[in-house]
Amino acid sequence: MNRRTFLKLSAASAAAAALGQFRFAYAQQGIRDLIVVSNGGDETVSLVDPVRLEVLTTVPLAGTFTLPATRWDVARDLIWTSGPEESLVAYRLSTGEQALRLATGSSQNYSEVTPDGRHVIDAARFADRYLKIGADPDADDFGREVASFDTYAGASPCDMTITSDGRYAYAPDRGGDTLSVVRLEPFERIEVVPMESFTDAPLEPYMATVSPVGDYLLVENAKVEGGSESGSESIFDLADPEAPVEVARLTPEDGLGVGPITSEFTPDGRYGIVICRDSSELSILDLRERAVVRSVQFPEGSNPITGTFLFGRESDTFFVPLPGRDAVAAVRVPEFEVAALIPVGARPTGVVHLETLLPAREAVGGHLGEALASGRTFPDGCPDLCCGPV
Repeated sequence: MNRRTFLKLSAASAAAAALGQFRFAYAQQGIRDLIVVSNGGDETVSLVDPVRLEVLTTVPLAGTFTLPATRWDVARDLIWTSGPEESLVAYRLSTGEQALRLATGSSQNYSEVTPDGRHVIDAARFADRYLKIGADPDADDFGREVASFDTYAGASPCDMTITSDGRYAYAPDRGGDTLSVVRLEPFERIEVVPMESFTDAPLEPYMATVSPVGDYLLVENAKVEGGSESGSESIFDLADPEAPVEVARLTPEDGLGVGPITSEFTPDGRYGIVICRDSSELSILDLRERAVVRSVQFPEGSNPITGTFLFGRESDTFFVPLPGRDAVAAVRVPEFEVAALIPVGARPTGVVHLETLLPAREAVGGHLGEALASGRTFPDGCPDLCCGPV
């Protein structure tokens, strides 16, 4: 559903065991980060070394995921998604277990985890409702709705993106051609910003990404003026985060690729990366110039859907699944050049950065294996010096 939340995963216990054993073994070789690629064509996951740019192993996993909600909360392995029968569910990627299921009243749910990992904010599209849910497995409110409110009828919110300070969230309303601004504490909608279509045809804003430094917001629109299906990209200035101002709208005439489906920012916030599915390319936006300044072209028919950095790291590589090529592209930034096309399983549709939190040691104790399974770090005084703070 949203660019970090569209997941349909019910892992078999045997596959989960194989995945856990693999991670444990490779932790002894010093791998602390993995790029996990979901292959929708054969229901497997490929584990990619983000430094060597090679697949370490591919294991079976019942189900597939795309666009999971892991942008901020990288230290945990919970993956949130729309579930069956109008629900939001969370799965543990490390074990394949379903951690919870919560009724939302909508068959499509667009969620994002807050930067502190305490809550998941959900836009229940067909219920025109927003929910704040406990997301910390160690907290008493885990899996419980702690706050909610209804938006206007027919809004049909289609994405959820949260500022890095955890104060605000933004959601494009595909049914109303508006952008909703949500304050997270107290939990309430504080503004609805109209997005003018300039013609009688709807604009249909449906995906959004806020800059990690909080100065800009990118919104993907399904249509351009006149009802064309080629799509367009809106740039909002967030000088006042409670009152976003659209300062540019880019179309293929401005160099934008065809079919913008989602976006990301470079970690420093300087560039926006718009993933254009129909033209198999990345359109690179310079936010200072508010213009398309470069294109990264993939082989024809690659049809990229999503992408990820190693969030929370100084990362110079953007990983993009190419379902039409059974590969993942590793794109170097800020050069914006393809460093490698990494063969994976059939039709890769999703990618996440998974932080293993395991140091390199000749022998890894069982307590570290347990930490990997739960996605937790260790307290001060831990004998493994690189396992990091709590």
